[in-house]
Amino acid sequence: MRDTDRTYERSAHSLQDRSSILHRTRKMEAQRGGFMRPLLKWAGGKARLAASIRDALGGPCSGTYFEPFVGSGAVYLHLRAEGHVRNAVLADVNSKLIEMHRAIQTQVDDVLAELEAFPIEDWRDAYYGVREAFNEGPWVGPKHAARFIWLNRTGFNGLYRENRSGKFNVPIGRYAKVGIPDEAHFRAVSALLQDAELITAPFQEILQNVRAGDQVYCDPPYVPLSQTASFTTYAGGGFGQVEQEVLADMARLAAIRGATVVLSNHDLPVVRTDLYPVAKGFEYVARPMVSRAISRKGKSRGKVGEVIARIDRASHQAARISA
Repeated sequence: MRDTDRTYERSAHSLQDRSSILHRTRKMEAQRGGFMRPLLKWAGGKARLAASIRDALGGPCSGTYFEPFVGSGAVYLHLRAEGHVRNAVLADVNSKLIEMHRAIQTQVDDVLAELEAFPIEDWRDAYYGVREAFNEGPWVGPKHAARFIWLNRTGFNGLYRENRSGKFNVPIGRYAKVGIPDEAHFRAVSALLQDAELITAPFQEILQNVRAGDQVYCDPPYVPLSQTASFTTYAGGGFGQVEQEVLADMARLAAIRGATVVLSNHDLPVVRTDLYPVAKGFEYVARPMVSRAISRKGKSRGKVGEVIARIDRASHQAARISA
């Protein structure tokens, strides 16, 4: 996974072009209030918390940066734009999402060309036809990426959800006009992805490769706020309490090996006492209140509490000494 040779074609940006794009990216980041926006809208996206996550990770990454739940890539894009990370492994169990990122990374010109064919003004009649075409595949290449992004920008609340058959089933959104990012934004994101390795894999496979000097950010499906509030049908499967416990254990083991691991989750007693307990070396660096708008019911929307926890070798050893 650390081999820098890629088995897929890289985009044709020269080093000078990439340097220029990265410079413009930092300018775009400053104009957007200090964080680099991803191309996707994403339920639970971390664009506005990226600076807090960067602070939790500590100084610039001397090893490899890992994200086993990359989602929209908001945190990585912010860290890369700031020069906090260079070598990175970005992973997700959702292969359709990873292939969308890969197309942006390697074929951004073709993705932009494909997007030209999608309606922006009178788009509502096209939604379910595009959704059906997306579900038929293939799930690689520029056309796939264009469908993914267009559906993300026209579907309900930027939600990504699959049924048990693996079919994308998000209903149509309520927008007067489709808001597709401009060309400069696409090219900036593509430039930031150039030094990243994109992998479709479960988090267990990714975390077992973490070593001393690496940094890890984990943004898993959250522990549900209630029995009826669970949102874990993200990629045709579930993410329950067993997976939460395995993730917490693997984060602690990675810290013992010398990595710094930061995790996000809901601010709930089970998270603080069972999953990320201070007694096992976890530290709580932030408890942000964030907006959530997945529910169709307005009264179900609003701010909820989250935690940003971290663990490294030093905090783990300190917890053992004080135990």
